[in-house]
Amino acid sequence: MGLFSKVNQKIGSGSDIEGADARAGFYWVKDYKGDNLIWRLPRNIILNDNVLVREDEYGIFFRDGKALKVFDRPDRYALTTQNIPVLKDIIGATMGNVQIGEFYWAQKREFRDKFGTSQPLAFRDSDFGVVQLRMFGQFAYKVADPMLLITQFVGTKGLTKSEEVVDWLKGQIVMVLNDILGELKAKKQMGVLDMPAYLQEIEQMCLAKLTAETESYGLKIMKFAGLTISMPDEVQEAINKRGAMSALGVNYMQYQSGKAIENIGVGAAQGGEGAGFAMMGAGMGAGMGMGNMMMQGMNGGAAPFGQAQTAAPAGKVCPKCGAAVPDGAKFCPGCGEKQASGSFCPECGAAVPSGAKFCPECGKKMGASACPKCGAELSAGAKFCPECGERV
Repeated sequence: MGLFSKVNQKIGSGSDIEGADARAGFYWVKDYKGDNLIWRLPRNIILNDNVLVREDEYGIFFRDGKALKVFDRPDRYALTTQNIPVLKDIIGATMGNVQIGEFYWAQKREFRDKFGTSQPLAFRDSDFGVVQLRMFGQFAYKVADPMLLITQFVGTKGLTKSEEVVDWLKGQIVMVLNDILGELKAKKQMGVLDMPAYLQEIEQMCLAKLTAETESYGLKIMKFAGLTISMPDEVQEAINKRGAMSALGVNYMQYQSGKAIENIGVGAAQGGEGAGFAMMGAGMGAGMGMGNMMMQGMNGGAAPFGQAQTAAPAGKVCPKCGAAVPDGAKFCPGCGEKQASGSFCPECGAAVPSGAKFCPECGKKMGASACPKCGAELSAGAKFCPECGERV
């Protein structure tokens, strides 16, 4: 339940007031305690009214935006100048039977609740970039100073509804969590993959900071536990893929090829006999392509036995895995192999050392080319024209 329960019904009904006595002015709210941390007498009190404070609660006299008196022992109290000395000044400035203030009760027991981020928290990770995180957990709290509690929430903030005060408390928790994640990232370079190992430390840091933040409002966080940090589905999927690739000892291209073959097998099982033959042929083709790639890697880039090495559709060919390499690239995008300097044969795609006049693989003559802008002769492997500087 919440913190406050404000009653708007008229006083005088037996269901609202228990033990009402017109002469003694004795009032005790009967039905509104429940699981509320704090609740209010349904009407303002006047001088000589009597209130009852039980063992598991505080009684607080409130006037002019401030809690003036706390009754912390179980007893029946008359609201007179003897119990509340500050009433002497109030009575001295007024005349007649006037209302002197409001009266609240606060429970002493501990309350428990849950929290969660209404909006994801942005966290800048070194591996995955900006990641949206959601957090959930549990916490316990109780009244540490009833006078501060009533003064800060009722008097200063004007928060009289349960939802408003609980939302404020949960907002403080989310703010502290955000600060702690940034602190751990700056001091210990914590990333998304490291967070499970830091959960206990995060909980302890949150408990310490929340205690300092909420004590000035009369509340104390007794426990902070069960913290859960979840990541978006796409980030979790990327983490799972990275773990699978590491366990299998394959790169991304090999992993995707294996998944494609697996999906083909599933489709064949669901699509009937005809689909099975068609997909089996596609799976064999994918498997042969992957096998050729592996054979090329073991043979130092040479084509498998019985197959002629063909030129790449664009750019040049990696001598290790046979993948197409864009012009000017220094590393293969497929396997990461460093590419040799020099030009490449336009006929077979083989690497040709600088200054060579013939291709060492197919024997094609490596003729000089001309600049497309000024027509000057270009040496093999030149990237800029020596006459006009035009990029080739």
